[in-house]
Amino acid sequence: MKKSLLGLHLLLVIMLSNFILAQKATAPKFLGNIEGIKEYSLINGMKLLLIPDGSQSNMVVNIVYNVGSKDEGYGEKGMAHLLEHMLFKSTKNMGDIKKQLSDKGGAANGTTYYDRTNYYEIFPSNDENLKWAIQMEADRMINATILQSDLDKEFSVVRNEFEIGENQPSGVLMEKVFSTAYTWHNYGNSTIGSKEDIERVKAPTLRKFYEKYYQPDNATLIIAGKFDETNALKYVGEYFSTLPKPTRALGGTYTVEPSQDGEKLIELNRTGESKIVAAAYHTAAYADKDYAALAALSEILTSNPSGYLYKNLVETHKVSSIWAYSPEVRDPGMMYINFDVAKDKDLETTKNLVKTELDKISGLKYTEEDLARAKSKLLKQIEDSKNNTINFAINLTEIIGAGDYKLAYLYRDNVENLKLADIKRVAEKYFKSNNRTIGLFIPTSNETRVQPAEFRADQIAALTQNYKGKALEKDIAPFEASIANLKKNLTEGALSNGMKYGLISKEVKGDKVMANFKMLLGNEKDLAGKNEIGSLTAELLNAGTKTKTKEQIQDRLDQLKSSISTRIMGQNLLISVNTYKNNYPEVMEILKDMLMNSTFPPNEITKTVTEYNTYLEGQLKDPQAIAQNELQRTASPYPKESVFYTPSLQEEIDNNKKVTRDQIVDYYQNILGANNGFGTVLGNLDAKTAVNSLENTFGKWNAKSKYTEVKPTFFETKKSDKNFLTPDKENAMALGTESFKMNQKSADYPALVLANEILGSGGFLSARLPMRLREKEGISYGVGSFVNIPVSHEVASWGYYALLNPTKRDAVENAVKEEVSKALKDGFTADELVTNKKSYANIQKTMLGMDNTLINLVNKKLQYGVSLDEYDALQSKVQALKLDEVNNALRKYVSLDRITSVYAGDFNKK
Repeated sequence: MKKSLLGLHLLLVIMLSNFILAQKATAPKFLGNIEGIKEYSLINGMKLLLIPDGSQSNMVVNIVYNVGSKDEGYGEKGMAHLLEHMLFKSTKNMGDIKKQLSDKGGAANGTTYYDRTNYYEIFPSNDENLKWAIQMEADRMINATILQSDLDKEFSVVRNEFEIGENQPSGVLMEKVFSTAYTWHNYGNSTIGSKEDIERVKAPTLRKFYEKYYQPDNATLIIAGKFDETNALKYVGEYFSTLPKPTRALGGTYTVEPSQDGEKLIELNRTGESKIVAAAYHTAAYADKDYAALAALSEILTSNPSGYLYKNLVETHKVSSIWAYSPEVRDPGMMYINFDVAKDKDLETTKNLVKTELDKISGLKYTEEDLARAKSKLLKQIEDSKNNTINFAINLTEIIGAGDYKLAYLYRDNVENLKLADIKRVAEKYFKSNNRTIGLFIPTSNETRVQPAEFRADQIAALTQNYKGKALEKDIAPFEASIANLKKNLTEGALSNGMKYGLISKEVKGDKVMANFKMLLGNEKDLAGKNEIGSLTAELLNAGTKTKTKEQIQDRLDQLKSSISTRIMGQNLLISVNTYKNNYPEVMEILKDMLMNSTFPPNEITKTVTEYNTYLEGQLKDPQAIAQNELQRTASPYPKESVFYTPSLQEEIDNNKKVTRDQIVDYYQNILGANNGFGTVLGNLDAKTAVNSLENTFGKWNAKSKYTEVKPTFFETKKSDKNFLTPDKENAMALGTESFKMNQKSADYPALVLANEILGSGGFLSARLPMRLREKEGISYGVGSFVNIPVSHEVASWGYYALLNPTKRDAVENAVKEEVSKALKDGFTADELVTNKKSYANIQKTMLGMDNTLINLVNKKLQYGVSLDEYDALQSKVQALKLDEVNNALRKYVSLDRITSVYAGDFNKK
């Protein structure tokens, strides 16, 4: 009788559940349009933001849940992040989410932070992808399976991710400082959580957390890019509005961090070479107007080269470098300042020097020039973010977690309206020694303590409910993601000195303009032994010219909301420019000044060498850095004079110290030039204006050294497994490679590309290596394979990588070799062939919707004469492949008998 009653009860529950979920769909209610963001609400409390951008050929679907590490209770540390991983497993109705993401070839991820968790998918724009993404997100909102069997494997993956972070001294130190600074508030807990809680939590406990927070009234769905708005509203109504509003009330968190009543000190003792001093001050929530003033003050204090702290500490060589960070959070947050210290400096002395400068912050005489400079930089960052629609939609995650997406615009308005008095006020209010985590407890009387303002939900609602924003921008012209359309909008030519250029006519949001240039430099004789000289020369091109100081260059670029970056790799000077249509000519003038008139001030050379060497010192015992460095040295043993030579990390440090200003000037005057260069500019520019600027910038900039391509040498790799011990490091790195001869003209090229997709790089964690090591066994957080197939020579390679717990070293080695051996022996399956062909095609379609891909394709054509049609031709060849061709290509070029592997980690751990 009891069984019958139980069965009847379950039947009623199921019927009731089905009835609720089958309630009539309703259309989202339009609430308003804030500067191109169309806001809607659903009857169940869910929010919807649509951000259409016709200039895109991709779209992103991003769902944000207002739950993060802040919401975790006793025994739940890391639960929000662990749940983020689990929601990529499967749902009751949609099945295997990772496989479907892989099949569609989209870019997807999930992230967790203090106040929020999000999941997003980037796909080529079409109705099928739009509908699937919305349906999938609705299903995993309430129907995730959360199986104990999946959790048993995934927790070790999350633990491995935790261990990766434990290898980074700066990250661990920041975590320890935050945990010391916060006495009660959960911002003091690491987002990734407690390793013990991660390992011990059971699926039913995780499900309770999921069922509480993963509900429509706690979520905001964002759809951005190119999509059909009518269909988007239809699908959201169909799949989300039918989900019931839960009867539970979340209530939110209510802990308010009390005023800090004295300086605190935390010391972190771990193996390593680099030294760091850090300081953190309790400051303001993102919704607070003070946040904008503090952001400006942070720039005024730490910016290179104008910051007060930068000038007094970096320029005087007391510290190597400085950076600051203030999370965009819901409750009062922190300003964290990091000072990197050279290996030969005394840390106690440096700490006292840093504290002396920090104590000056509240009393410094800030100027209108300081404020204008900081506002220019902040507004440039805001403008850049807003005009990259896909990234903007993802970046809104943090702002929604902080309370409301409109806070992003209020922050911008607050930055625009900043007055000098605001800077002085926040400097005096927050930058007190008793509000700082770095020092000792000092008893004093009559303390004036800091109590940042609390922002309740009703206060944020009052701030945002009537906000209208600025005038809407014009609609952007669509740009089809196809080679045919790229060719239609491409103009090519050459400057008077022979430099080749390409102009892609494409309207980008905000009239943004992007350009990438590559200058081919020198010859084997002239470049011999000059790798470090070249790297430093490129790094110092912005350090000052005959007409402008480094500070003036940076200030003007910030005012123009633009950036210029330069670096040298081997024979290539790489120049990247990001600007806007109206600013393009002036930015190119600044670049011309850097290329023609650089002065290389001695103090800047010393600072740059110190900063870079301090970074390298931090890599000396890092497993990832060691593995990468040692594999390159082992697999490609070039002589020291070669442009392809890889020095050891310590050798590079020593070489940098030997570089003189005369060597840099000589390299600059004789090696650099544009006459063997090429580059592509993308944007809605008048062709004549664009070409005139290119001619003015590069047309007379010619290298004295004759360019002759230095071809790489083929070194045959041999089977070997080398261990490099890195004591007291929580994470390890495995890396392997083998060399063979092939270029992109080879008949086997398409087949090897697809073979590598199936083996280790294709889809969304669905290739064989990640499926085995991450999904099935949970012994590696990040694992995969790669191929490097050149265009102009035949020195090619295949390789693999894996991040792991040091105790799993043998398990990882065995699993990788078993999977490669199995693929070589038994081959891939017909199903794998079909699935990966589809996902590969979708990935290539997604890539073609990205501006950098378009620029890189044109630059490849300019450098090697490779027709743009080769992009489509490769896709066609891949789709036409037969299973035997793929299996034969793998067997022909990949062999366990030729793989050189290195393992770096603390393999003495038990």
